[in-house]
Amino acid sequence: MIFDYLKNSNKLLAATAMAAAFLILSAWSGPPAFSQAKSWEQIDRELKARVYHINVAMKIKLKDGSFAMLSDFSPKYRRPVFAAYDKDFGYRVVGFGTSFPVVISRGGDTYFVTNHHVVASHLEVMDNCKKFFAAMRLYAEQTASGGDVEERFSRLRTIVSLPSAKQELNTAERVMYSQTVDGIWDCYQTYLSPQTEQGRALFNKYSKESMPVFETGYFLHPPGLATQRPLQASLYKACQNGRPDLAILVVKKARVTPIELDTISPSEGQEIQAIGYPTASDALDEDSSKYFAPTFNTGRISRVTPKTLQVDASVTTGMSGGPLVNRRGKVVGVVSMRFKNKQGAELTSFSGAVKAQLIKEVAPELFDNLSTATNSK
Repeated sequence: MIFDYLKNSNKLLAATAMAAAFLILSAWSGPPAFSQAKSWEQIDRELKARVYHINVAMKIKLKDGSFAMLSDFSPKYRRPVFAAYDKDFGYRVVGFGTSFPVVISRGGDTYFVTNHHVVASHLEVMDNCKKFFAAMRLYAEQTASGGDVEERFSRLRTIVSLPSAKQELNTAERVMYSQTVDGIWDCYQTYLSPQTEQGRALFNKYSKESMPVFETGYFLHPPGLATQRPLQASLYKACQNGRPDLAILVVKKARVTPIELDTISPSEGQEIQAIGYPTASDALDEDSSKYFAPTFNTGRISRVTPKTLQVDASVTTGMSGGPLVNRRGKVVGVVSMRFKNKQGAELTSFSGAVKAQLIKEVAPELFDNLSTATNSK
């Protein structure tokens, strides 16, 4: 009987152990779907068509109906020179980066995420253009020698546009051009800069007289042939002062498959991939002008802060605004920062990204009704 009791006890223990094991296996019958990792090869195939190159472009129209564009830099100060043309040559690219569409709670339009500093790359051009033409106005007055100021201003415009109008300048033309553009920026530094005119009344007066009008365009190029028509986006929201370094663009009724933001917080040591359009890639491919193709750089998260991620994946110029994705193929961050050493060379294995969850704080109305089930697929 003792033997039977022990035998039965052993059976009971075995049955209990099996039942417990069954419960454990039931609870952990494999990692939940939301935590299953994919191969980078699979993720690259899935996401390649969803990451876009963004060109920020401008059209500048002057008060007299002519059009201006950045054409050169002055010899003395290396400050921008803006040539004027009677013909409208269309938008001119002044900035670039990477962008990607995100899953939101509303239908219809498509929303793309990028960096604030990418969409704001035109602001410096605008500022320099206002300074240049305001200074040209004042310089025209100073050098008119009692003659017609408007005629002198027109003459200065012609001189400033010489390198764009002629393939080769003779010595006299080159000297006249250099002296003129340096003289315009000398005029700005001496009379119109904040250091010399705190109230900016004089600057505002001449800026109003030149009155350049700026039109900004955001063009999203899909991967593939460069001859494909880009999506033209408009700015939906951008963070004030670029903190965090995020902006959201909107494209009306675009048929684009978006990428999901991960609801699970990223962790240190987590394997990630930075996706974008580094300009360095163009140097490797003589046919790079014929198509757009994103680059996928793998690395790990080396530090997590409340708002940013430090990563060791290679990030270089042109990748700003690109998605930082995990092994589930979901976005955990937006590539934002690259660093340089004292000599100015990029530290390609030390980069920063804005946490993806901050995107929802920029435009909560886009994500308010987004089901968490979306992120558990």
